[in-house]
Amino acid sequence: MSVWDEMFEDDELSKHDFEIWLDSINESGDPERDEEYYNKEMIKQEESMKHAEYPEVVVQSGDYTMTYSNN
Repeated sequence: MSVWDEMFEDDELSKHDFEIWLDSINESGDPERDEEYYNKEMIKQEESMKHAEYPEVVVQSGDYTMTYSNN
């Protein structure tokens, strides 16, 4: 059983589509390094989410000021 097989239990992404995507990020072309490139891509995506900016909305009235965001 491949380490990738358990990812496809919920059928969110077909194994074929995943393999195509994985081949596109694996610059070396070496299937033995797929996991390394996968992990690098997940770290990259996680870091980009940390730097996302969320808009804030300020609601003011005579009695209060409320600030909220989608963060």
